[in-house]
Amino acid sequence: MIARWMIVGFVLWIIVALVFRFAGDVAFNPGRDGVSWAFMLLPLVMLAVTYGLLIALKVAPTDRAEAASIMAVPGLLIGIYQINSFSTLFTNLDPSLAVSFASLMFACYAAVILAGIVASRLVRVSDKG
Repeated sequence: MIARWMIVGFVLWIIVALVFRFAGDVAFNPGRDGVSWAFMLLPLVMLAVTYGLLIALKVAPTDRAEAASIMAVPGLLIGIYQINSFSTLFTNLDPSLAVSFASLMFACYAAVILAGIVASRLVRVSDKG
């Protein structure tokens, strides 16, 4: 199970990096509006995507927190490189956004882990029966 969720996490975080690389300048701009919208929306999107993946892939409720935590690990590892090489990787973004990007990514890692915890604790209303 660990290898499966590491791979899923790796693919997920590479997709996030590619979106920032090729389309990040659309919504992630210096100033109040660009960064604040990203901080409000991206962690919620990551929470929803993770929750949806856990449910769609029929992960047992007892394994969901562990699976989500494992999904966050590749992001943390990739994030080290992204933060260290921000100006080189994200040439489309203002270099002054490096610190905001790092903070946003940590909020997203937390959202992924939280999605697993929430998904493991929620009981569907129909299951209470």
